[in-house]
Amino acid sequence: MSRPDAAASAALDASVIRPVFFCYLDIVGDPMRACTAGRSFGFSGTGDVDLDGFTFDGIDPTVVDIGPVRNKDGGADAVTAKLSGIVALDADLLNIIGNKANWQGRTARLWRMIRDENGNQQGGVQHYYTGWMTSLAIGGSPESQTINLTIESYLAAFSKASGRTYLDQDTFDPGDQSARAAIAVANGMSGSPLVSNTPTQSPAGGGGGMYSRMEAL
Repeated sequence: MSRPDAAASAALDASVIRPVFFCYLDIVGDPMRACTAGRSFGFSGTGDVDLDGFTFDGIDPTVVDIGPVRNKDGGADAVTAKLSGIVALDADLLNIIGNKANWQGRTARLWRMIRDENGNQQGGVQHYYTGWMTSLAIGGSPESQTINLTIESYLAAFSKASGRTYLDQDTFDPGDQSARAAIAVANGMSGSPLVSNTPTQSPAGGGGGMYSRMEAL
């Protein structure tokens, strides 16, 4: 999060200001850029790769509402983005978010621009929040439903358990057979997990686990 520059900070003391808020949701296949300027707004020369060269749609009808950012010890509270999820109008978006890989863990960013009472920009654009989309729920009816998207801050998103274990290590390293070996040991098996093995039943009265002997084919 950055602070308003000197010109924007000075403008905040005015009796009337007209801020504009900008939102970017990095959804694969349908990235969303929207703003509250009342018109589409393009950027150049800001030095921010998520702003420069892009147009933010004024009051994008697919973005219903972005919740406030509340900071506290340990990071900001979760932010909620409400998106239109009407079946007849937003079928493409609904199909995209059906695959979690298209949005979960991806970036959401918010900026603010200060304008005076005449709508003139005062100072630079302030980036005030970056988070990661973590969960969503769909509510309402097919004719008026919304997609309620939860965005977590960096600290909150990475302080939660990932749910991953070393048993999926071969997903990242196909040659790693440690998961198969661990499962074999847990089942009371012996022998190499790298070869095809045929289990045999323990003899009556024998000790050990489910299997007492493995014979390599």
